[in-house]
Amino acid sequence: MVLVHGAWHDAGCWRHLVPLLEARGHRVHAPDLPGQGANAADPATISLKTYSRYISQLVESIDNAVVLVGHSMSGMVISQVAEAVPDDVDRLVYLSAYLPGDGQSLFDLIAANRGDEPPTAIESAMSLSPDKRTCTIKAGQIARLFYNRCPDTLKDQVPVTFKPQATLPLSGKVQLSPERFGRVPKTYLCCLNDRVIPIQHQRRMLTRQRCDEMVQLDADHSPFLSCPETLAAILHSVSLAE
Repeated sequence: MVLVHGAWHDAGCWRHLVPLLEARGHRVHAPDLPGQGANAADPATISLKTYSRYISQLVESIDNAVVLVGHSMSGMVISQVAEAVPDDVDRLVYLSAYLPGDGQSLFDLIAANRGDEPPTAIESAMSLSPDKRTCTIKAGQIARLFYNRCPDTLKDQVPVTFKPQATLPLSGKVQLSPERFGRVPKTYLCCLNDRVIPIQHQRRMLTRQRCDEMVQLDADHSPFLSCPETLAAILHSVSLAE
């Protein structure tokens, strides 16, 4: 199982989930995307292709086909990886993630999901750097948006600020085909109390891009922190699906 973190995060976000999956017999890989965590890179050089190539190479290096889990932004990443190496991916799992169609970017999906509604909370909380190469979230909005269902016992583990996120991956458009991406089984995990990708936006994506299975969690945008035991049980079950 390969866990791919979302924007502003790094592999550390999975720290409570990984041992729970390993206890169920899974080999788990949780890489830092380029520019995040210990994987240092110049934001100006990072694109959606950078992310997808990095994860594709990791997937290809693993002996067995993988269950590829993408959180939030990384729904874009795992989709492009499935297009690149479909024979190495047993299943895609979108964890409250952006679910693209061919030719769409993350920014395209935000606009399509919102339609004529006012800007979403995440749009209002996001700030671009002067050179527009990175974006950040207002510190006072992070816990409210990302960790609103986090238990009090874990509040001290919620980061006050995130590392800046490269913006080019957010504007990169996926290139997907029915013959490659289309043949990989897909599961979407809906988080019902998500304030980053509201549930109605998750459902709108599912009307446009078919998944084989949809599972609902009574969770915020970050169930790996707010309810890791529940998430581990669901991912284990999904991994066993034919």
